[in-house]
Amino acid sequence: MSRRAGLLIPAAFFCFCAVPAVVSALAPSSAPPAVAAVTPRVWGLVAITTGIISPSQLMGPEVPYSPEFRRLPVFPEKNVFEVSWGLLSVGEATMGVDKIVAFNGRAAYHIVSEARSNSFCDTFYQVRDLNESWLDARTLTSLGYSKKLREGRFFRDEWVLYDRDAGTFVARRTDRNGRFEVSTGTIPGQVQDILSSVYFVRSQDLKDGGRVVVDVNTPENWPLVVKVTAHEKIKVPAGEFPSILVEPAMRHEGLFVQKGKRLRLWLSDDAAKRPLMMKVEVFFGHVTAVLRQMI
Repeated sequence: MSRRAGLLIPAAFFCFCAVPAVVSALAPSSAPPAVAAVTPRVWGLVAITTGIISPSQLMGPEVPYSPEFRRLPVFPEKNVFEVSWGLLSVGEATMGVDKIVAFNGRAAYHIVSEARSNSFCDTFYQVRDLNESWLDARTLTSLGYSKKLREGRFFRDEWVLYDRDAGTFVARRTDRNGRFEVSTGTIPGQVQDILSSVYFVRSQDLKDGGRVVVDVNTPENWPLVVKVTAHEKIKVPAGEFPSILVEPAMRHEGLFVQKGKRLRLWLSDDAAKRPLMMKVEVFFGHVTAVLRQMI
């Protein structure tokens, strides 16, 4: 299985991923594992600079819902997916948003996606991935994202923070030996990360033959083009649903798919547009994630 494509798939669910999250039977999901901050947290609005060590410094307490916030298709929600490589079951992934938090002085939906290989897959390729995104509750644009990838021998800790007012970003990538590199640059006004874009796409009117273009930063800027190709009924462990088939055109590496590889995503054909199934090409065959449970 390709290092960049195995269980990474639903760990954010679109590669093109916004993105993620989706519909009905809802209940708050458990919070992601706590990450110790290297320096004290700052809950007010601060400048995004290279002096920041971790996004956890900027994450404050939970914020009550306000009518001023833009609604997500479903909130709160947690989706559980079965992941297979060909006919082999290789693990489980979850994706959801369970709370609104203060993040650098703004209210933000906290989106979390995790992927974990099963005991069989662990014997030759263990996966333990955690992806997080903070989506501005008033604008539905990304404030930043973090990913911690543990895939076989591959290790990556990476985060990006966006300063929408200044039109800039700061990114930091750390290897397993603690060595890190910091980069900075500019962003478009309505930027999304690879995970938050799933939610953005789900909020759009998806018509046959249409397309949605999303300005994504990973931390390079590039347009994510999502084409609507069909409406069809599909059956997954969670049930049988009318669905919308979309195909994101990957121009850069996504959360779990290589650029240039074909990715197909089936969303429920209703207001929630819940991710139901995803198939992505890998070096040998396909990896598939199917919705098993909605919590």
